[in-house]
Amino acid sequence: MASRGFIELLRLADLAKARQSDRHGDQDVGWRGVVFELGDQRLVVPLGEVSEVLSMPEYTMMPLVQPWLLGIANVRGRLLPLTDLAKFLQVSRQTSQLTQRKVIVIDHQSLFLGLIVDQVLGIEQFSSTQYHAESIDIDSPFAPYNHGKFVKDGQSWFIFLPSLLVEDPRYIDAAI
Repeated sequence: MASRGFIELLRLADLAKARQSDRHGDQDVGWRGVVFELGDQRLVVPLGEVSEVLSMPEYTMMPLVQPWLLGIANVRGRLLPLTDLAKFLQVSRQTSQLTQRKVIVIDHQSLFLGLIVDQVLGIEQFSSTQYHAESIDIDSPFAPYNHGKFVKDGQSWFIFLPSLLVEDPRYIDAAI
């Protein structure tokens, strides 16, 4: 449980909210994701692609890399490259304080990486009927990494797939 840290706390908080709202009896919950904000966009990443969520760790800067690759952090003996997702996508940040941001840790196939976002809001559950194949606006910097959306309580929750991000050659080639 220690390695899953903040994700486990989010899951427990969501479970408590479900019990309070009597949502735990709903059998149509088919998809769960971690909700985060970056700039003025609220997105959700599949829970299965998130290893954990961290507060901003101490890190060591690396020479001759793109400005969006902040550096490397040691997370329980593993080297975690830290990507400033706002810089990579050229999105204006909500907060200028680096210490207030969160790191969504992705452990996808052979890649282990940390995506720095403005804030993580928790875990959200969606039913299959709430899914729409409609993509985010094509001009959005999130468009190449989007795969539909969920509509819940009158709000759109666009899906951000880190698995698509790690396939982007611009992301993979971080050297200058």
